[in-house]
Amino acid sequence: MTKTGSKVFLLLMLGICLPGSAQETQKSMAQMPGSARQLIEIKVKGSKRFSEAEIAAATGLQLGTPVSDDDFKRASRRLGDTGAFTDVGYKYSYSDAGTKLEFQVTDAQKFVPARFIDFVWFPDVDLRKQLKDHVPLFDGQLPLSGNLADQVSDVLQAMLVQRAIPGHVDYLKSGKDDGPIESIDYKVSDVLIRIRNIEFTGAAEPELAELEQAGKDMPNREYSRSRLQLFVQRELLPIYHSRGYLRASFGAPQTKSVNLPSAEVVQEGVRNQTVVDLTFPVTPGEQYKLKSIDWSGNHAFPTDQLAPMVHAEPGQPANTVRLDEDLQQVQRLYGTRGFITAAFKANPQFDDSAGTVLLTIDVTEGFPYHMGDLEFRGLDNILIAKLRAAWQLRPGDVYNANYLEQYLPAARKLLPSTLDWDVASHVTPNLRDKSVDVDLIYTAKAPR
Repeated sequence: MTKTGSKVFLLLMLGICLPGSAQETQKSMAQMPGSARQLIEIKVKGSKRFSEAEIAAATGLQLGTPVSDDDFKRASRRLGDTGAFTDVGYKYSYSDAGTKLEFQVTDAQKFVPARFIDFVWFPDVDLRKQLKDHVPLFDGQLPLSGNLADQVSDVLQAMLVQRAIPGHVDYLKSGKDDGPIESIDYKVSDVLIRIRNIEFTGAAEPELAELEQAGKDMPNREYSRSRLQLFVQRELLPIYHSRGYLRASFGAPQTKSVNLPSAEVVQEGVRNQTVVDLTFPVTPGEQYKLKSIDWSGNHAFPTDQLAPMVHAEPGQPANTVRLDEDLQQVQRLYGTRGFITAAFKANPQFDDSAGTVLLTIDVTEGFPYHMGDLEFRGLDNILIAKLRAAWQLRPGDVYNANYLEQYLPAARKLLPSTLDWDVASHVTPNLRDKSVDVDLIYTAKAPR
């Protein structure tokens, strides 16, 4: 093997080096002159997710420094251990000018978003920049295996220490019950974060007055980004959607840490407390007037029966909050004929030039369900017989989702009036045979 133009290839899969050739390579490099052992180039092929510079930085190798085959193996294992790649291989060539290194990688398939729940001391832009500076492969998402999530956690912990914040960084792989992992959530424990004030920017009257009214109960509550997201969806956006601002949006709340006077901190009696002021940026967008409402997919009920149930006037601001309320009543109507899984979605078609919106209500009716089993618990046989006789839905009848509301008050009159009765109802749809089982559990206690 000559020194000039020689090439060696090593393949690592999941950080495991193929045996045999490494010892020969190391011996050859040891015989090379110093100039040939200087790393002068790092190339990367195979990744569609990361840039060459990001992967090169993640190896820990530095251009202009002397290298050995052990350095290459460590760098390859470092990449494999992140979990960002399923396969990692490398090859290099050397000459009197130095050593050129090339990695061949295969990206992992599954990445999920990283969410930072309560890092209120750092603006999101600064937080992500610091993470990117120290974890080159962090792009806002993380692989489900490997140590990349730990690397992010370590950087976050160091940021807290640097700011003298006595908290501990934890993270959790989050998802729905029995479902796939949807995100990796980072939180700070051992610190109480409390909201002091809440403000809104970009809002005009009268929406601003309603926003402030909606936020009046937020001060002194514990800070939680997930709770704030629900606050936006359930309390703030409806203020705009009820006025036709259907594209209104709220940016992430900007946090500002507040340094309380020592006396106030002592008075609160809470150690490791951070107090923040919140600012929500609002972008109202254009106000749209309703052009018309169309229906699609409804077969069980004709349009001329459903349309009057929706209280909307063409030419007026499109109030989708009222529309949602009206569609709940439409859903109750469908439930009377067994369509307990019926779903309704209003799809908008915007005409920006005219400032109007056409709403098409797509109806997914599903299948009609029928009455299945009826069970009573907590009663003697005589009472059960009375209550069962009063139940008018027989097995196989089309199930009326509203019937239970009518039945329970009437059934209460059949129970001994000397006791206070509580009833818990469990309604179980059976997808396989399109039936509904009803289980009524009664408990009695002595009257006060």
